[in-house]
Amino acid sequence: MNVLLIYPKFPDTFWSFTFALSFIGKKAAFPPLGLLTVASLLPDKWYKRLVDVNVDSLKDKGPSMGGYGLYRRHGGSAGICETNHRLL
Repeated sequence: MNVLLIYPKFPDTFWSFTFALSFIGKKAAFPPLGLLTVASLLPDKWYKRLVDVNVDSLKDKGPSMGGYGLYRRHGGSAGICETNHRLL
């Protein structure tokens, strides 16, 4: 089974640290720890891939299963389901 885990883009707000990240040479302020935890709980024989939309674009095709989780501040990223549907 192929599983694609997608961490949505943070909106540009004070808390996203968009401007401060360039000073420290980082692309994102928060790692996708929740999705990494989910990936660790999936069976070892499954192929797992994580895409952090804050540092990479969503261009993969072919996952066997799609799903998403988001914080309330990611509300604008809920359209990611539509993108996922187009890729499947």
